[in-house]
Amino acid sequence: MSTTTVLRDPTAEAAPVRRARRTPPWSLDDITVALMDIGKMRGDEFIDRLEQLFAERGVATKRWKKPTNTRTAPVEMLQEIAEEADVVVVALSDCGSCTSCSTHDLNDLDARGVPGVSVLTEEFRSAFAGQCETIGFDGASIFVPHPVQNRTTDQLYAMAENVIEDVICAITRRK
Repeated sequence: MSTTTVLRDPTAEAAPVRRARRTPPWSLDDITVALMDIGKMRGDEFIDRLEQLFAERGVATKRWKKPTNTRTAPVEMLQEIAEEADVVVVALSDCGSCTSCSTHDLNDLDARGVPGVSVLTEEFRSAFAGQCETIGFDGASIFVPHPVQNRTTDQLYAMAENVIEDVICAITRRK
């Protein structure tokens, strides 16, 4: 009887070369922005305000929500975003596992032709940089104050208002 042995590499994934992110569009004219809620508690309120701020600027948005923040997005969801949106805002990461997963989601969407930005709390600046280094992706990020869960809705709205211009600059070539 013949048996087949499959060996798995237990080491961390690492890319030998860092891939530059896809070049974003010049502007948001005739663009659909995907707002990807990673599923963290209170992140939807932050995204609610981003959605309102985009609408005030006449920018079309479409929302998606991951089933859990501790795993990468389902392939079907990533494909749907790639088919229906031009750029993506992934928000709101405030822990290690969700930072790792959302960085992978950002990388996957970029590879599918959808450039974007990840919004995370300051506490995870180095985790995002480390994850990007490990997977070999030059991902774009914006950082907001940590923590998120104990903030009021008004405070979460103010956080979104404080970063909307940075978000727009990150998903366009506008500086």
